[in-house]
Amino acid sequence: MTTRTGTGRPRLVAAATGRGPAVHARYRMRLRVDKRGWVTPRSADDPNGFMDVYEPGTVVELDLGTGCVIADYDAVQIAECVSRCEAVYLVSAAAIGARPRIEGGFAYNADGVLHLLRMAIDHVSARRDAHEC
Repeated sequence: MTTRTGTGRPRLVAAATGRGPAVHARYRMRLRVDKRGWVTPRSADDPNGFMDVYEPGTVVELDLGTGCVIADYDAVQIAECVSRCEAVYLVSAAAIGARPRIEGGFAYNADGVLHLLRMAIDHVSARRDAHEC
């Protein structure tokens, strides 16, 4: 943080003296989607498909790609990995703002996948103890 006085060079603000720049890490995890559009609780970036479990306070983007079908139990497994994060952003290349189609524990369109994942993350995060928040 700097402040400019007149035409002179910028000076550090007293509150920022001695501190480095604030760094906010943002991670992106691409989920594995098969050719039929099924989203699985596997990472597309890891050769073995393992998903990272993120520390509290992390900001994560979950990239669903063109995924358009997910089961509720798979959504819960994904939610367990990101439940302690400060913020989770869901990114979909196939969502168009349509009404979510969720029947019998399965989401059958991209907007339904987003909705089901959001509900699973909310549900898993709410079950945490107060000391973990």
